[in-house]
Amino acid sequence: MSLVSLKKSLEIDKNLYAKKPYFGMDIYAKDFEVNSCIVLENNGEGLKGIPIKCGYYELNLSLVGTSRRQINQFEYKILPRSLQLILAKDMHSFLYEKNSHEYIILFDENFLTKEIKELILFHRKNQALALLDTTSFNKVLELYKQIDCEFKKKDINYIEFIKVLLTQILYLLKREKLNNKKVVYTRQEELSNQFLSLIEESFLTKKTLQDYAFILRITPKYLSKIIKDTHNKSALYCIHTRIIKEIQYLLCYSHKSIKEICSYLNFKDISTLGRFFKKYEKITLKEYRLKYQSQAIKR
Repeated sequence: MSLVSLKKSLEIDKNLYAKKPYFGMDIYAKDFEVNSCIVLENNGEGLKGIPIKCGYYELNLSLVGTSRRQINQFEYKILPRSLQLILAKDMHSFLYEKNSHEYIILFDENFLTKEIKELILFHRKNQALALLDTTSFNKVLELYKQIDCEFKKKDINYIEFIKVLLTQILYLLKREKLNNKKVVYTRQEELSNQFLSLIEESFLTKKTLQDYAFILRITPKYLSKIIKDTHNKSALYCIHTRIIKEIQYLLCYSHKSIKEICSYLNFKDISTLGRFFKKYEKITLKEYRLKYQSQAIKR
């Protein structure tokens, strides 16, 4: 499955970022070039994004305002002083409220050192955001500013220096996550998290409640109760939501035909896929592609 590149993503989400920003690069400037690492500032105008999978990493530091972000099966409320890493290949979408303000670092595989790769492996298993205290936030904010300064000055070995600074941020994020790991989860919360992670691993082939209950070694009835208690949603809704996101992504960002999408998602036939999609989106597959594919390209 092809992923959206850093260059393509900037074209899609161009109006998310500030013109002539105080922090970061001006992607509207004539001399702007897309490289393996980019620092940006959002424009605070607010924007809702279609689910997307990218071939690069995104490190977001929230300064003011609130927003919402969905990564795979998990939804996060983004508060000021939040730090979160979105990993390459993860399905994610966002809703930026007006006046929310973030500093953003984007970097692709070409920018990874051995040490950064090892940190990425840790963060892939621990994807939650970190809400920083004032001291930690100021440390991270200063590192962001140093990275921005290095890019603007372009002094000797500035790329290597930026990689060191980025590594420091990822270590600080790791520390915050490990400190938060001290929280003790109930058995229900553990099963709930396992269920949501299993959906991400298996939604292409496993689409029923019974499939996941069997893997978790509990009854479908008990699984339904757990998800209702912990997320106030039905377990089946969680499964279907992930499938819907994949369909939306494929319709907007791929050149797959509807027949190919049907085969990829292991639906019996196009009619079954169409009925399933229309039940949730109140629109046909073709209508959705016509309406939102152009928005995804122009957004």
